[in-house]
Amino acid sequence: MQRREFLKIAGLTVVFSSAFMTIALKDKSIKELFKPVLIFDQTKCIGCKTCMAACQLEHSLEPETNLFNIFEQEFGKYPEVKLLFHQENICKECFHHPCITSCSYDAISVKKEGIVYIDKQKCNEECAESQKCAQACPYNAITFNKKQEPVKCDLCFERVTKRGDIPRCVAVCPSRALIFGNILKPEGELALLLKERPEVKRLLNKYLYAELNFKPVASDPYIFYKTKKPDADRIVNTVCLACNARCGLRVAVKGNRLIQVDGNPFHPYNRLGKEIPYNTSFEKSFHFSSTTCAKPQMDNDYLHNPYRITKPLKRIGPRGSGKFKPISWDELILEVSEGGHLFKDIGDNRIYPSIKDILSDDLIDPEAPELGAKRNQLVWFTGRSQSGRSHFIKRWLCSSVGSKNYISHTDICGIGFRMGNYALTDGKEVELKADFWNCKYMLIFGANLYSAIQPGVNTSGAILARRIASKDLKIVLVDPRAPKAIAHAYDWMPVKPTKDGDFALGILSVMLKNGWYDKDFLSLPSMKAAKNAKRNVYTNATHLVIVDEKSIDRGKILRVKDIKGLKGNPNIEVVIDPNNQKFVPADSIDKALLEWEGEVDGIKVKTSFSLMKESVFNYSLDFYSKESGISTDKINKTAREFWENAPYAAAFAYHGGGNYIGGTYASYSLSMLNALVGNINKEGGYLGKGKGVANWKNGLYDLQNFPSMNKPKGIKISREKAEYEKSTEFKKKGYPSKLPWFSFTKGGLSVSAISGIDQKYPYSIKILMTYFSNLIYSMPGGKRFIKTLQDHDKVPLYISIDTTINETNIYADYIVPDVTYLEGHYGFLTPHAPGCWFTAVRTPVFEPMTGKTKDGRAFCMETFLIDIARHLKLPGYGEKAIPGKDGKYYPLVKPEDYYLRGIANLAFNSKVKGATEEELEYIDKNYPIAKHKDILPEKEWKTVCNILTRGGVFKSNRNVFDENGNFIFGIPRVCIWNEKLGTSINSLTGEKFYGTIKHNPSTNYFGSLIEEIDKNFPFTIITYKSALHTQSRTIAYRQSLVYEPDFSLKINPSDANKLGIKDGDRVKINSNSNYEGVITTMKVTDLIRPGTVAYSHHFGHWQHGVSSLFIVDGEKVFMGNKNIINNDRIITDNKRSVGITPNLLTRLDEQLFNLPLVDPLGGIPDYSSTKINIEKI
Repeated sequence: MQRREFLKIAGLTVVFSSAFMTIALKDKSIKELFKPVLIFDQTKCIGCKTCMAACQLEHSLEPETNLFNIFEQEFGKYPEVKLLFHQENICKECFHHPCITSCSYDAISVKKEGIVYIDKQKCNEECAESQKCAQACPYNAITFNKKQEPVKCDLCFERVTKRGDIPRCVAVCPSRALIFGNILKPEGELALLLKERPEVKRLLNKYLYAELNFKPVASDPYIFYKTKKPDADRIVNTVCLACNARCGLRVAVKGNRLIQVDGNPFHPYNRLGKEIPYNTSFEKSFHFSSTTCAKPQMDNDYLHNPYRITKPLKRIGPRGSGKFKPISWDELILEVSEGGHLFKDIGDNRIYPSIKDILSDDLIDPEAPELGAKRNQLVWFTGRSQSGRSHFIKRWLCSSVGSKNYISHTDICGIGFRMGNYALTDGKEVELKADFWNCKYMLIFGANLYSAIQPGVNTSGAILARRIASKDLKIVLVDPRAPKAIAHAYDWMPVKPTKDGDFALGILSVMLKNGWYDKDFLSLPSMKAAKNAKRNVYTNATHLVIVDEKSIDRGKILRVKDIKGLKGNPNIEVVIDPNNQKFVPADSIDKALLEWEGEVDGIKVKTSFSLMKESVFNYSLDFYSKESGISTDKINKTAREFWENAPYAAAFAYHGGGNYIGGTYASYSLSMLNALVGNINKEGGYLGKGKGVANWKNGLYDLQNFPSMNKPKGIKISREKAEYEKSTEFKKKGYPSKLPWFSFTKGGLSVSAISGIDQKYPYSIKILMTYFSNLIYSMPGGKRFIKTLQDHDKVPLYISIDTTINETNIYADYIVPDVTYLEGHYGFLTPHAPGCWFTAVRTPVFEPMTGKTKDGRAFCMETFLIDIARHLKLPGYGEKAIPGKDGKYYPLVKPEDYYLRGIANLAFNSKVKGATEEELEYIDKNYPIAKHKDILPEKEWKTVCNILTRGGVFKSNRNVFDENGNFIFGIPRVCIWNEKLGTSINSLTGEKFYGTIKHNPSTNYFGSLIEEIDKNFPFTIITYKSALHTQSRTIAYRQSLVYEPDFSLKINPSDANKLGIKDGDRVKINSNSNYEGVITTMKVTDLIRPGTVAYSHHFGHWQHGVSSLFIVDGEKVFMGNKNIINNDRIITDNKRSVGITPNLLTRLDEQLFNLPLVDPLGGIPDYSSTKINIEKI
């Protein structure tokens, strides 16, 4: 049989040893014939490249040296285009061995076990020049490393034959696209493949001249391999922070480096929701393989980033000059705490404010008391801050200092899709997704499933790929650019950017017209009625809404108290009894009328459902088709299939499905599809996130409350969750406000916060602190705020806490060194949607590599905040800071005082047992946190160790549904009309927002259509993410730059032909807000719709080691020491400057201070409306 013929028929790559080997089983007296086979299954590969990264880590290879590659091949024409993933450049262990005959030094031979082996000791220096063996290999499977030694894949020969383990690529592959086993005795995944693909079995029989026999196996997309305990100095279970997916890690280290990274088998995210039982002993747990994505496999580069700072830095030139000097920790604490003439030594005679200066209850503006006290003039921007560290920050900022201004980055991280859920659930839940395990038909908006989603690609992407391969699921992708999941998708809807809502409205119009909706579910008017119907959720579809234009209550739900003589709870909503058409309280009947309109005491009212339906039918299907760019045939087909698969059909969005002006209504519209088919809170339907197992903030110790704590009051600098109409400004001048206020929002509006700082609105600030944040780079239009950070009047003092010098903190007055998540970032992580039930715990893998205080504490964010608090005698810190259940007070002088007590609370509240003596000894030897065990009594430490050995507390994912298939952590009510939304007001126009779904195009702040304003710019530019990156910090991953050198702008062939552009051409692209533009190269692809271009959001850095900064004694500051410093100048790494960032082109609003566009309703920053021009160079 020809190999090419096999690949064509089976879609597999198969690697055998060329002989049979005899291996000893666990019982050394028993031996069996073993013919290893490694199979690459194209139908399951998600292109994540975890296999490549794990292989390089296992064999200590440099980024440029790979023993195999995963390549992507595009085939078909737009829009009928697909991706194929190929495994190439891997040794096929072929029978004729041309590499052996080409070698003149007998360095290549075939082991008795049948594996081609290279003895590097026999290789001659001449080999590096001629590379005869590499040239002889027909598969390009031999490569030369930096030492000019030949290397190739040997199926992890030593690991397999001597340790009885499996190859590393197989162990970490999340989707089981790599299958390994004994072809003479197929088991597990291999047996399942042969059962499900009988043509493969027939071909292998022919190839081996033997009949394959195996035990019958049940079809199961969740089979996992058995593996062995790593050979390491230490092994720690923790939680990853390479992105926000919250996956578990089992990290093996030698010295100060990672040598093996696996998932945590106790954690559902690392085993596709099929975690091992919590009572499994930790020693047995080593035998269960568990997967990751590629990012943590590359984290040696993050941990040992040569551009990491280890000491505090102080500016010695103008802001942005790139000139700093190291200062002592004590100097840092004194200067930021006390302020004064801090920069007099460089000729700056300004008096800088201090943290002490804002510790005042005096009002910012006595004439506008609603703004709050001067404490609010300290503003904290947080980047990736998860539960644990975020609570520590808020304890200091909010409860101790007393500032209201904790600004998260929800807006730039994906508030768009969250706002739709926020409206649908009345703010109860912002993250809902399809049930990945049980849904049969998924309509997926703007979600890059195989690259960037929560839960991570090794969970979400892998589950979906396996289920699709098992023919158990169909997915339809709605995206202007086809993401990697197009490889396995049932269909692709190449929607126009910002038009997801119109596509969803088109589907809704078809479903409403045909009666394709769950009338029984939608007619449930109350929780009482829902329970009678064996549901745990109801909708307000039948509730009456006041719609009369002359009523001041327009937009509100009609309640019992609004109708004279109607009996019942006065605050209960009113519905129409279908039996007599009378007004009744919603909790008095089991079914109410869906469609009704009329009057109450001369005031017009309609049901929520009628208003929703009316809004959908305001436009025709042809209109929605034209707006979305999707044909009416496609819309009709999708609507029919969605209904036919209900309630096992679900629609959900991720960042792309709402990250633009109008995104609230767009994501609300697509989430409404789930309400129509009644799948919410149902197994196989639309689910919110699960919950943590137990509380970690209270129990044995109260980590939330302490004597003399402050309770922040006032308005945030971002104006989020504040009503303009209640402000002094409104009373004085009415509409419009200077900048938009956001009363109806999830919050976390960092773009609006920095805009407020820029405009000193609604007040000026004194101190800016950024933590793990690079807003200048990450925000759309972020570069607009460089001048803001340079302006001492707008930002009098700027302090950054971070691991490196980035595009934002280059303007800081002080930079505080921080630890990476492998050295700290203690955390208590609970599930993303959908479902699950756990509290995963992050503790350090390594001792901190930053400097230390005089008393031996590591420089980091926590130490910084503690020492400021102690210097200024703030409440909640010191020797008597944490109240205990026993009535005593306990110290908070180091991070572990807080976090270890949090783990003790979790253990106490979840009622875990004490660890065994074996487990206690294991923790002592392996976990850095063990050096702090004296903080806790011995009994508490034992329960903590039970959690540490397992990396958290985990309950079975199978226990999240009741006997009726209801999600036990589900939302209580669905809003077809959202009363809060329908009574909120646009502070720029004075108009009320509409309380249900609607067509809402992308406009500037004052309603002008972007596509009209920028009609001379023919292309819309969008961005996307890679599985190999997160936000700005992963530019340190050297492997990712080799694996995916994705530094070109993607364009459809039809557009390229019109412009005379081909692959690799250099072009200048500019926008209405950046006429100067930027230079990039082009990539022609059918994976994007015409009129749209796309660029990967990870590149185009001008800091992170790219600029030659001047750092006094830089060799003592940076982790790279003298390797990156020459005469106090940074030696730059040009590889980190590759590509561009599209954020430089983002549309700004010249009518509103040239600020970046945000949705005036939810505060969503706009990533998808910017129009550009392309000019070939």
